[in-house]
Amino acid sequence: MERYHRVSIWLHWIIAGLILTLFPVGLLMEDTPKAYQITIIQMHKSFGLMVLFLSLARLGWRLLNPPPPLPDNMKRWEKLSAKTLYVIFYVLILAIPLSGWAMVSTSPKNIPTMFLTLFHWPHIWFLAQMAVEQKKAIIGDLQEVHEILAYGIIALVVLHIGAAFRHQWIKKDGEMARMVPALGKTIPPAQKPRGAVLVFGGTALIFVLIALMGILGKPAGGKAAPDTKAAIEATGNWVVDPVKSTLTFTFDHDQNPVQGTFTKWVADINFDPDDLGAADVRVSIDMASAATGDATYDDNLPEEDWFYIASYREAAFESRLVKSDGKDGYIMDGELRLRGITLPLSIPFSLVISGDQAEAKGAVNLDRLAYGLGINTDPGATTVARQVRVDFVIHAKHRNPA
Repeated sequence: MERYHRVSIWLHWIIAGLILTLFPVGLLMEDTPKAYQITIIQMHKSFGLMVLFLSLARLGWRLLNPPPPLPDNMKRWEKLSAKTLYVIFYVLILAIPLSGWAMVSTSPKNIPTMFLTLFHWPHIWFLAQMAVEQKKAIIGDLQEVHEILAYGIIALVVLHIGAAFRHQWIKKDGEMARMVPALGKTIPPAQKPRGAVLVFGGTALIFVLIALMGILGKPAGGKAAPDTKAAIEATGNWVVDPVKSTLTFTFDHDQNPVQGTFTKWVADINFDPDDLGAADVRVSIDMASAATGDATYDDNLPEEDWFYIASYREAAFESRLVKSDGKDGYIMDGELRLRGITLPLSIPFSLVISGDQAEAKGAVNLDRLAYGLGINTDPGATTVARQVRVDFVIHAKHRNPA
């Protein structure tokens, strides 16, 4: 009995192993501990993409290297059933990852896909560019299609295994030995393998080209914003030390704290503790400089439903009144403009002045929904907490010390 080519055998079992792993993970990943859920979902998407490209390679290999003929003792209906099953298998192993890719691309949450946590994998561009309301209208249908296809392939896997066992241990015709040579005596394929460079080189080229779109391009769903200079110049009586000063933000995602830093911002400070009425503080923040150290968040924050840097690159705070808190600190009342929305904001802070050096520390909680942050992705604050804490530490030197 003629066995399959070695390449076909390896592809068969690798794809089968990935499918049998992906199915239970897909069913259970929403119930996994929140601390690991993001990583598990990203790996699920990565392995699904592996199935897609390995299946493309397997299909190309099969077209150039036809499988060995079915045994002569198989009945006509058995041969027809086997061929039909293979066709359905190929349709499903391509359709399932494609439907998953489409589902991720149309998710209103617009969460990026990180292939094996190494690099950004792009969304399907024409789906990602849809309006949020359009995405909400079809995402449920795509999820249902993805689930139905997944259950369908598992049913076929069970049927396929049952048929293989029937041939191997009931009919005892050694059919399984064609794919598992150790189970019986087989002979090498009559045709020498061909087209390996074309099949695997072509598949690898398609993968690399799509991957480069994600690595070099902007994550789908957003538009690149031009780099802009700060809207203010620091001309006040205090000069901020950018090396020692920090501006950070912290939010809870699935009850896990995530901290980020703004690396580009400018503060213009006029302040004299003996003349609070003349105090004037202005801060300009480059929202594109936000970084958490996690590519999943860093790719998502600039998008339209969050910082929307394509239209609102700068956030700005301007003080209106600085007063003592009656103890050892101060309260600065002013307005914060974020994402095109301006709202009043009071910031408590402490201040220590030693000679011509000063250190100010403060923190304030922002209502992200009030500024339209994540208003479509998570309007009920069920995943991302409504309150975002902003902390700052400012080290400055007096411009004209007495």
